[in-house]
Amino acid sequence: MMVADNSIVKWVTDVINLVYEVEDVIDKDCGRIKQSYGSLTSLVDFVSEFFNYGTTSNKPQISYKSLLVHVSKKFKELEATRKHLSLYGDITKARHENLIQHSKSSHKLPLTNMIGRNKEFMMLKELLLQVVEADRPYLVAVTGNEGVGKTTLVLRVYESVQKHFDCSAWLSVCGRSITGILRNMAADFSRSHSGMKPLALDTFEDIKCALPPRCRGKVVVTTSNSAIPAVICRRVLHLDPLLTEDGLGLLRGRALLQQYVLGEVPWPSTVKLVEKKILHICEGIPLSIATMGSLLSTINLEEVENWNEVLHMLEEANQCMPQSDLIKKVITVCYFSLPAMLKCCFLYCGMFPRHCDIQCKRLIRLWVAEGFTGRQLFGITEEESAKYILEELIQRNLLQVARVGINGEVVSCTLLQPVHDFICDMSQKDQIFSVYESTHQVWPLKASHFVAIHGEIDNITPNPLPREIRSFHFFGGGTNQTGILLNLVSKVKLLHVLDLQNIPIDTLPDEIGDLVELRYLDLRNTGLHELPSSLQNLCELQTLDVRNTPVRALPSGFDNLKMLKHLLLADSYGNRVVKLDAEIMFLKDLQTLAGVKLTQNVALGLNHLPKLLKLSVGEVEGGKNSLCLSESINQMKDLNSLTIKCAWRKEVQIQISNPLDNLEKLRVGGWIRDLQMWISRLSSLKYLHLWDCMLNQDPISSLQHLPNLVVLSLSKAFKGKQISCDNIAGYPKLKRLSIFHFEELAEWTKIEEGSMEKLQILTIGWCRKLKLPPRGLESLKDLETLQITSMSLEFAEEAKAISRSSGLNFSVVEQFASQTRQQKVT
Repeated sequence: MMVADNSIVKWVTDVINLVYEVEDVIDKDCGRIKQSYGSLTSLVDFVSEFFNYGTTSNKPQISYKSLLVHVSKKFKELEATRKHLSLYGDITKARHENLIQHSKSSHKLPLTNMIGRNKEFMMLKELLLQVVEADRPYLVAVTGNEGVGKTTLVLRVYESVQKHFDCSAWLSVCGRSITGILRNMAADFSRSHSGMKPLALDTFEDIKCALPPRCRGKVVVTTSNSAIPAVICRRVLHLDPLLTEDGLGLLRGRALLQQYVLGEVPWPSTVKLVEKKILHICEGIPLSIATMGSLLSTINLEEVENWNEVLHMLEEANQCMPQSDLIKKVITVCYFSLPAMLKCCFLYCGMFPRHCDIQCKRLIRLWVAEGFTGRQLFGITEEESAKYILEELIQRNLLQVARVGINGEVVSCTLLQPVHDFICDMSQKDQIFSVYESTHQVWPLKASHFVAIHGEIDNITPNPLPREIRSFHFFGGGTNQTGILLNLVSKVKLLHVLDLQNIPIDTLPDEIGDLVELRYLDLRNTGLHELPSSLQNLCELQTLDVRNTPVRALPSGFDNLKMLKHLLLADSYGNRVVKLDAEIMFLKDLQTLAGVKLTQNVALGLNHLPKLLKLSVGEVEGGKNSLCLSESINQMKDLNSLTIKCAWRKEVQIQISNPLDNLEKLRVGGWIRDLQMWISRLSSLKYLHLWDCMLNQDPISSLQHLPNLVVLSLSKAFKGKQISCDNIAGYPKLKRLSIFHFEELAEWTKIEEGSMEKLQILTIGWCRKLKLPPRGLESLKDLETLQITSMSLEFAEEAKAISRSSGLNFSVVEQFASQTRQQKVT
């Protein structure tokens, strides 16, 4: 695990180079054959070449006999060197089945796990809530060593006090321009929503200049630099390492997946000496303790031998690495304890920028496209396997949860800076990936298969090219990226992944069709108006994403893409759809079809796609197409997400007898006959969005029996005058309710005590005839925020009065649709 001998380092490098060399030779020849797919001449050439080692055409051919001789000779040399160097250590095996079983039984960890910081929590909270008379921002710095828990503490306080401020933002400036920082700050302020990023001190003056005059805002800065100028910071809060007792609680809580903290599982008495040694090495640093505890959660804690193995690895790292690299030691131990499959997936995350929140769905599809998750095993799909790997890396504290959905599901994750730095070091040693930042190469490109470009670079492809790039990712950049793309496509032919999300390109070269190994093509948020017809040649393509682009139709021939799994054409909430003329019945592996126009071809083809997990169709009209759609949905037993957007002012009838036991998300826009009757049978629903439905029956009352509903959003969904929730057990899991544009609504008669008992956020807007909040609002004990937009002054004043008199102290936030600002009225 810890190698200081240059001979061993050279041996490892030689092994890597041989692997890449063989892989490149084989992939090049397979790619050549795929380009002439279906050609008898190509098949004859390949067989003749393999057995006769000759050239049967004018094209340069591969001599497999020479390759085998070369590889055998090199392998014998490597084996002899291995014996000479006495490299006989155990090799970690990828225990795929054990991984899956463990992940399925794992408990969800909380977003933050803060132990032993109650005093600091209260101090920081009081500093932020106290009244400040000065007409300038009030800056508080939280300092301490790396990994001591600064970000965790500030995040917990931020979440606690956020509702007391007009607007809020959570930012990072690590390696970013001031323009990008301010853009993020403005976006967060406008929606009062937090991300997961810390603020650096050296740009505070720039940010302060961008704030409004006489701003009384509060700013919290986390920094490892204790030399904070007193003239800038009003207060400095320093965090020391945890006390032994708190460190012990953190270690045991992580090792038992939080069950120890809850007192559910006893702690084995035979390991106290080993755990004491582990805690001593961790020096009270929460990040190190939590990460070691997370590693311990993967072993049988009753077996002392398992503990001794972990301790031995930690002691080895402690002896071989500098004393100042405590966190790196712990991460190293955790990394080398990973099965091989998890190592690949973990290191791959390092290509994302440090400040980047990584969308989980995107990451899972990338892992699958790269082949990291293996083929379908043990009755689960590759995507399910990737999801378990993601959960495992989070549980091991190597990936951090960045954002969770209202129902607790992980939406995005991120890497802490020490973890990101570790991945960069490993990548440099093992030649895994290369990153360009601006025009400066960060890591050597030698033998690297994965390349990422961060920001703006010269209008040339990096030169010299690494050995046959398999993945190319662009993060940021300007209009000159088109030239780079054209140059790139002309030079590389074995790409598996081409990620151009958010790059302002307006065209794709026809040569894109030559990338016959391409499995993942992300064009989201680009300026593309159309796609080249040569895309039909990409027979290995699994994911195509053209959301938020001007693309309105796909070229013919898409039914050739038999491996396609995820076809993402448009967002589910917008009105835009994309026309698809392909015979989709041949896309048997399709799991996601989003943003497609419901033509007759599509309506008939859906009947042959029972494996769909997500379906979003638009411009749905009545008649034969809607009947075909109903029949198709009836066969989709595994459907998890469904969106139906009706054509303008067209009434549609959807007749579905299938209870859709796995359907969790439903979005309906437009007039669907007997909609409420159908929805009321969907007991598995968690998210329901209805707009432009103009129902005659009160939807609040008719849907209150849905047992698992977490989010309910209604816009122009009811044309009556009165709504109510009169069932004592109504909406037992609802956390967020939004009501918009109920133009005739004049009375919300009641919220029965006991109903909506878990509601946290209630949003009401553009219901101008509704003068008073619902009766029973004061019974919502978990209510945190009542957001109102373009409501009457009478409604706002009464809501404030209820907040004050009920003792619940939920915030009432009034938003003005015609202005960019929002005013807190509590």
